[in-house]
Amino acid sequence: MGMKYSVKEMSELSGVTPRTIQYYDNEGILKAKRNERGHRVYTEKQLYLLGQITFFKAIGFSLSEIKEQLVTDVEDTDIKGTLDYQESVLYSQKESIQAKLDGVTVVKELINKGYETPWELLAYLMRSLNEVEMHTWKKYKFTKEESMLFQQVFSSEKMVLDFYNTFRKLSLQAAAYKASKVPIESTLAESLANEWQEMVRKATNDDEQILNAFQSVDQNREQWNAGERLLIKKAEDYLEEVLNYYQTN
Repeated sequence: MGMKYSVKEMSELSGVTPRTIQYYDNEGILKAKRNERGHRVYTEKQLYLLGQITFFKAIGFSLSEIKEQLVTDVEDTDIKGTLDYQESVLYSQKESIQAKLDGVTVVKELINKGYETPWELLAYLMRSLNEVEMHTWKKYKFTKEESMLFQQVFSSEKMVLDFYNTFRKLSLQAAAYKASKVPIESTLAESLANEWQEMVRKATNDDEQILNAFQSVDQNREQWNAGERLLIKKAEDYLEEVLNYYQTN
């Protein structure tokens, strides 16, 4: 029959308070059986399940999500798929913080060089970027050839995020420089051009097929997040002008 545990024993073994365990029972997340005295009784399987619940709660799942996705028919649940989704959510939160840090960096650059800061534009862009969801890119409809090429370029998710962070940071700089009327002959613009060219070289390795794959993604912006579309729209004119200038000088 296996071991049986009281609420107190479950609490001692799991580190979860008795009140929380009772609450999970009341909410149908971890249903207990009752003994002849009406006391809650739990099984070894439920002790294991309580560990799962504690973990999923710690990584950001709400109790309703845990109940819906993880507890019901837990043996048949695609836990890996659920974790993949939550991983994307957490990456989105991480990228949202990084976007804010990039915003701070841009403002400090402009202040240090004596340019007027476009506060309204930057606030607008930061709000839009805050709504970006990284898991949207998992749904992007790459062609078979594009998928193969990008697998060559990005051997890990970290490499993808490093590229994305660089792209977003430089685009944010370009949008802010344009709004602040930073001359293309300035050191800020020159640094922007050099970093953009280095990003492209690193990603494409001067391979025309890979470059064409990136350009194809750029031409399919309807599949991007809205915040990303807005950012590149505000940045691309200045980027193009700067890149053209430093490629010919």
